[in-house]
Amino acid sequence: MPYYHSYSGSEFARQPLPPAHRPPAASGLSADLYARVARRYCHPTFNLGTTFVSGVRGPVFERVVHATPFWTLTAFDRAPINPDVDVPSVLVLPPYAGHCPTLVRDTIAAFLPGHAVYVVGWADARQVPLSAGAFGLGEAIEAVADMVLDIGGDVHVVAVTEAGVVGIAAAALLGRRRRPPATLTLIGGPVDCRADYAGLAADATSRGLDWFMQTVIAPVLPPFEGVYREVFPGFFTLTGFLTRGFDRALADPKELFLDLIAGDGDSSDSHRDFFDEFLAVMDVPAEFMLQWIEAVLINRPFAAEPGQADLPHAPPPLAGIPLMTVEAGADAFGGGGQTHAAHRMTDTPTEGSRHTEEEAGRFALFSGARWRASVFPRVADFIASHASLPRPSHPARTEDLLTLSGLTSAFAARLNRQGFYFVRQMAQLDDAAASHLDRGLGTEAHPIVAQLCREARRQIAEAKRS
Repeated sequence: MPYYHSYSGSEFARQPLPPAHRPPAASGLSADLYARVARRYCHPTFNLGTTFVSGVRGPVFERVVHATPFWTLTAFDRAPINPDVDVPSVLVLPPYAGHCPTLVRDTIAAFLPGHAVYVVGWADARQVPLSAGAFGLGEAIEAVADMVLDIGGDVHVVAVTEAGVVGIAAAALLGRRRRPPATLTLIGGPVDCRADYAGLAADATSRGLDWFMQTVIAPVLPPFEGVYREVFPGFFTLTGFLTRGFDRALADPKELFLDLIAGDGDSSDSHRDFFDEFLAVMDVPAEFMLQWIEAVLINRPFAAEPGQADLPHAPPPLAGIPLMTVEAGADAFGGGGQTHAAHRMTDTPTEGSRHTEEEAGRFALFSGARWRASVFPRVADFIASHASLPRPSHPARTEDLLTLSGLTSAFAARLNRQGFYFVRQMAQLDDAAASHLDRGLGTEAHPIVAQLCREARRQIAEAKRS
């Protein structure tokens, strides 16, 4: 695995490989593109600092609920306008095939205004020491089941692309334990590969696991914490091993990326930003990837046979669990009914729970304008239709700072950067605190904050009287 070692080595992490070490199939890449692909990107952050709740922008805080060497469960807490109102809990399972979990940033951002959002942060295997043990497909399934129980209550699981089979197995496991998730949504990704237009299932069957072990598995090198751990390098996710066919391992990543985002409706500037996100990859434990390939592409245990659900002695694996599936019409790896086939594993009604985005690429299903305008509203409606009714509550008071007379949008943004988002926050400041904030904002000569605080207290008092 010399190319992977060159790519991940500390000396080459900051520059492209020299021409003598470039793989032959990469010779057609432009120098700029190859430099971007060969560069080791720092793992990005979610950077979701604020969101709108009931039309009011408020802060978002990341909170670690549970952490292990191989995964972290993170909650995105946002300040509710009305804390008496329950919102559905959503657990997002990002792809686990080499991309960083932040690839689902747009997915999380769409859910935040009306849901309590949790996301799984899969760890970069190169940073996990050998002493932490192994982490295969079975461990990932158990982990997701534990996360659902950690969150508690009704949890709606949304599994993105390759994480779909993990979501299916975890939901089935929880069902057997009589603690099923409230719903399961699969966004893209293969379940039944008999409609595999890319031919990966046939390739995997003909080559066998030995070929994968020799070709796509490599040990981590020093100085990383996971030194000597066997991994599937994220580098191969970029170059097409899991998306284009095993004989095109060094395909042009830009061409691959453009196919994946086809029809997402975003601007070219957004595409450039997302391309950098696409290039920020991580390594996956070898045992997980090999077991995933064996299960999904070779043995295909998730491809339930038609009519199996009708057997009285063999209830479907997802019995009683509402299921929604979303596919991209232009996704060869996870389209053509490969994801929709999961409905053969459940006995719940399928009307309105299958959706195909025609002429769309895989990433357009969970990121970009098409996700926000077309896919997300359908998923949110599906979750809402199976969510518990909220507790009765009184209507929330108007909390937008811009309802305070004399406050401009520009000054409201400055207050947001200081951590002030709601009218009630301003009303709680006494004169000393208001003067201190005026000094920090440079408005001490004309104490705007003190005036706004008085206005906030007056507004809240009038709301109480009414």
